[in-house]
Amino acid sequence: MQNYTSIKDYKNNDRYRHSFNTLAQATFGLDFESWYQRGYWNENYICYSYLFEDEVVSNVSLNTMTLLIEGEMKTTIQIGTVMTHESHRRKGLALDLMHKIFEDYDQTCDFYFLAADEEAIALYKKCGFVERAENKYEIDLSEYKLSLETPLEVSKVDLSDLLRLKRSSRPLSHFIWGLDTDHVFMFYLTLGFDAYVHKMNDGYAIFEIEDDTLILYDVITPFDISLEEVICQITPQTIKRVVCMFTPHPQTKGLNTEQDLSSSWMIRSKNGDVFPKGARFPSITQT
Repeated sequence: MQNYTSIKDYKNNDRYRHSFNTLAQATFGLDFESWYQRGYWNENYICYSYLFEDEVVSNVSLNTMTLLIEGEMKTTIQIGTVMTHESHRRKGLALDLMHKIFEDYDQTCDFYFLAADEEAIALYKKCGFVERAENKYEIDLSEYKLSLETPLEVSKVDLSDLLRLKRSSRPLSHFIWGLDTDHVFMFYLTLGFDAYVHKMNDGYAIFEIEDDTLILYDVITPFDISLEEVICQITPQTIKRVVCMFTPHPQTKGLNTEQDLSSSWMIRSKNGDVFPKGARFPSITQT
């Protein structure tokens, strides 16, 4: 495009990375620099950007990841950090960057997916993405015998140690789970998600408590453990419900399921809707 220069995969270029970060802070309030400096911005996260007068003014990032979907490994790309400086919008920059990604990855990627803002849905539909339904999963604890009197304390675990344990951890969901998502996992922790990490018997649980609700994101353990066992280990008696930010087993005791009308996931695939029907993509893997 006239007056614009396209660049990609430039994380080690200080000037362009800082320019990208400035745009990300202005657009989303996100600071990627500490994530980079701690070595967690790896080869799985790649920026495709346009420069104007040597500054990043538009970006589409991709996250390569392997998803375990109902027992099958899928090579996938999650699209994220889609942004354009306000003075350069409505010029087709983000759309053009999306097509550059497709040109590079269509032959090796099983499918693309993303979480769309309402105003961006039209853009993604132009790129061949289709909307898909997602469920909410909530567990009523009235049938559970909870013995924990006070909430578990936040653990001061070293993040590098937690990452090593994460790599050997068992999937919490067998319906859909990310397997090589170190970069996303550590992005959340460097942004402050470490305040949700609690020590449990054989590993760590990542959750937060709001009033009488426990919001569960992940369980880090190398052992197979049922969700019901996890709940009994981590949930104090004052809690009435657990909200699962992933897809639990449908036979989980007390599980209530309903469609999430606020869901905004979209998929670009030659095979249609490749996620299990109604499945919730694990939010700690969302970019």
